[in-house]
Amino acid sequence: MPTSRPRLLLVDDDTNVIQLMAKTLAPLAQLRFATCGEDALRLAHEEVPDLVLLDAEMPGMSGFQVCETMQHDPLLDEVPVIFVTSHSEEAVEAAGLALGAADFITKPIRPAILAARVGNHLRFKLARDQLKRQALIDGLTGVANRRVFDEQLLKEWARAQRAQLPLALLMVDIDHFKPFNDRYGHQQGDVTLKAVAQALQGVVKRPSDLVARYGGEEFVVVLPDTSLDGARQIADSMLQAVQQLAIAHDASATAPWVTVSIGGACFDACGGPQAGGVVTIEMDEQDVLQDGGGSLLQAADAALYEAKHGGRARAVFYALCRPQPTGDGKG
Repeated sequence: MPTSRPRLLLVDDDTNVIQLMAKTLAPLAQLRFATCGEDALRLAHEEVPDLVLLDAEMPGMSGFQVCETMQHDPLLDEVPVIFVTSHSEEAVEAAGLALGAADFITKPIRPAILAARVGNHLRFKLARDQLKRQALIDGLTGVANRRVFDEQLLKEWARAQRAQLPLALLMVDIDHFKPFNDRYGHQQGDVTLKAVAQALQGVVKRPSDLVARYGGEEFVVVLPDTSLDGARQIADSMLQAVQQLAIAHDASATAPWVTVSIGGACFDACGGPQAGGVVTIEMDEQDVLQDGGGSLLQAADAALYEAKHGGRARAVFYALCRPQPTGDGKG
C-alpha cells in the first residue's frame, strides 16, 4: 500500500527564513508553516507532523517553550524537533537538547546542509514508525492489536470530552466460529479471520477510524466524531461486507455462510428517547471524567450479547448520554 509523503512543520517568525526552508525542503515532504508558537501547536494538533523545524527565539512563545509543551503532550511527545537558531553557544544547544531536541541547525541556513540533516532525521523517524507499527499490528489479521485499541480508546475518550464530540465503538464477533473451526479446520479458520478483518477494514474510510483485533474471533472498531446514526450505517455496511465474502459455513445455525454480530455504543448528547428502541444510559460528569472509555466498551459488549441472543447476523446499539451543561442562574 503506498505511503503518504512525510509531514514537516516549519516554524519561524521570519517569513524569509520560512521561504528559504520551504524551497529547500519541498522535494522531501509535505510542508506546513507557522510564524508563532501558538499557531505551531495548533497546526501540530490538527495534523501531527513527522518533524518540526523550530526557531528557538520568537516573540511571545519561544521555540524552547513550544518544545517543552510538546514534550508534555501525549499526542506530540514523540515528534522530533530540530531547533533553527542564530546562536551557536554551547549553553543554548545544551538547553535545547535537555528539552528533547533532536538536532540544531544554525543560521544563516545553508540549503545543502539543511536538506541533508532533515533528510536523515526523516528517514530515522519513518523507520522508527515502521518498527512501531509492526509491533502494534496483529500478526494474523493485519489490523491493529489489542494494545493499540486500549490506547486509542483512552485517547479518543479524552478528546471526545475535551471537544464535546461524539464517540462510537463497535464490537464485532464472528458467528458460530468454534463450529466453523471444527468443521473446516483451524487453518481455514485463520484464513477466515483475516478475510473478515480486511472486510471490516475496507468499510472504514477515515484515518482516525480504527479496526483492531480484540481477541479470538472478536474485533473492535473505534469511530471518533461519529453519531449513533453514522455508527449504525457503518455497522450495516460491515454486516453486508462480511456476507458478501460468501465464505461457506455449513455448521452455522444462522446462515449457510459466515456472518458476524455487532454490538455498538455511542457516547453523545442525547436529546430524548432514541429511535429504534436503543437502550439509553445516562452518565454523570464525575463518571465521565474517571471512565476512560470503559463504559463505552461495556455498553458495546452488552449490545453484542443482545445481538447474539436475538438471532445473530445483526447489529444492536446502546446510547450513552453525555452530561449536559446546566445553568443555575448564579452570576
